[in-house]
Amino acid sequence: MGFNLSNIDLGNESAFVVEIGRLAISGRPVADTLQNILEKCVNVCSAVRGFLAIVDHDRGELDVRYTCGEGWSEEKRLGRLKVSEETGGGITSHVAATGIIYNAPDVTIDPYYIRSFDDVKSELAVPLVDGDQRTRGVINIQSVKHSNFTSDHERFVLALARLAVMAMVLADHRSRETALVQIGKELNGFTDISAIPQKVLDVAAEALSFEDCSLFLVDRTTGKLVLKASRGPLKEMIGKAAYELGEGLTGWIAQNKQSIRVINPSSDSRWRGLHQELPNVEDGAFMGVPIVGRNDLLGVLRVQRRKSPYNWFRNDFTEDEERILSTIAGQLAVALENARLVDQLVKTERLAAWGEMSARSAHMIGNRVFAIKGDVNEIEFLLNSGDVEPQDAWGLLESIKKGIFLLEEILNEFREFVKATQVELVEADINLLVKETIAETFPKRSATKLRLDLDESLPHICADTTKLKRCFSELLENALSFQPEGGEVVVSTSIADSRSKKWLKPSQRSGKYVAVRFADTGPGVKSENKPKIFNPFYTSRAKGMGLGLSIVKGIVDAHNGTIYESGKAGVGAIFTLLLPCKCEAPRRKRVNTEE
Repeated sequence: MGFNLSNIDLGNESAFVVEIGRLAISGRPVADTLQNILEKCVNVCSAVRGFLAIVDHDRGELDVRYTCGEGWSEEKRLGRLKVSEETGGGITSHVAATGIIYNAPDVTIDPYYIRSFDDVKSELAVPLVDGDQRTRGVINIQSVKHSNFTSDHERFVLALARLAVMAMVLADHRSRETALVQIGKELNGFTDISAIPQKVLDVAAEALSFEDCSLFLVDRTTGKLVLKASRGPLKEMIGKAAYELGEGLTGWIAQNKQSIRVINPSSDSRWRGLHQELPNVEDGAFMGVPIVGRNDLLGVLRVQRRKSPYNWFRNDFTEDEERILSTIAGQLAVALENARLVDQLVKTERLAAWGEMSARSAHMIGNRVFAIKGDVNEIEFLLNSGDVEPQDAWGLLESIKKGIFLLEEILNEFREFVKATQVELVEADINLLVKETIAETFPKRSATKLRLDLDESLPHICADTTKLKRCFSELLENALSFQPEGGEVVVSTSIADSRSKKWLKPSQRSGKYVAVRFADTGPGVKSENKPKIFNPFYTSRAKGMGLGLSIVKGIVDAHNGTIYESGKAGVGAIFTLLLPCKCEAPRRKRVNTEE
């Protein structure tokens, strides 16, 4: 039946159509629009009641989502109608299966009718069919009169059914657009390549309906496509499942850098069935798109649906869904290349730091060795001359011991810098770690006052307790060294607020973090020095190699946290550590050996 608003002649009911059309494109919740459409259909067509059922694609059934009129109970409203082309499925199921309007003037003799209300005499059911000729739902209205629904009623309900479909499609588009914008924002902040694949699959699940989604990335060493993430049975094969370029549908996509949409993948000549998400009997629609960077292929993103149990129900992927998956793949390509550039930059910076460390360490060790050699030569001269004064010998030995001690200190700093990012996480109480560090580090008699402000309601965190206490002691020693004449150190803990979380990467800000803050009343850090204080070998203290704060930062980074300084020069320094309340690593309960 054709659709033309001008064909509808039910008094000023056409005004309802215009009103509903405006509602459909207004951006209001689609549920409000569909309920409004159903009510208009019931009222305008003088029906006693009606319902709007939505096709459940996963179950191949109809959900009675919206109702209007007399006699509806919760049990009837929540009922499901099995979609079938057989007579047992009822009028609504028949219309969903065929996609054709059905007008039953006398339900008592109708072959499809299944009685649910005793007063029904006639019934009109109109399908909600989208642009891909897929049934998305059915509007069903009922009357207590025989032959109540005319051809004008049919045209009117059909007009509103088309508007209902438009509202549903627009709602889908808005939801997908929101998901795509969100993934764009979040992927922008990811610098950890390993965290990107799972995020992409999560967003793909929001934008598309599927049984499985798998991401294969090109291994630069072997040139193969290796499975990196999956939301289905293949997740057990992550890191193991692989395709050669050109092998199977996945390999063909990669080799040709072209998308594929097939209804029955196992019947395709390119199909190999090496790594299947579903058994052959359930193998349904398949879609895959290439992930292409600026210069080369990065991988393949593929999704699959289970085969429909009904001949009438099409669940193949549409051209629109292919565009969505291609958009996600494009965003993924940008995120992967950005993450790799950051990784290269970090490696370059690390190599530069290692180079500087090697040069400085060699210089400092060389100076110490030169001094020790001088002392050894002096002792050797005194022994050869036979004129050895005990006082001179002991002085030289003391100087040698001091030199060796300084060498050990340099080597220890070097060792701590190297091992800073190697952590073993256990479940720990952050307040207990702070108290233990203070007991071990803060002088019993000090001109500097210590004040604690600890939030005792904080959740436990995952931490390398030894490394984290190393951070705390370094910050305490710093605060003390810059207040030799006395002052105050305030150590506080709390849940990180939104202002503190601005120092985190965008991808981390949605998580829950604990804040540990060390504030002092020393000279503070000059604004021009703030960007440099965590760099290796930067120091404003007379002693040390300048690796302390760099080691602290390495440890905090290894905990997936961050550290920043926010004090004012001349007022005092404020160092804040943000540490996540949750972690992915296996956790062990930390035993407090002091209790």
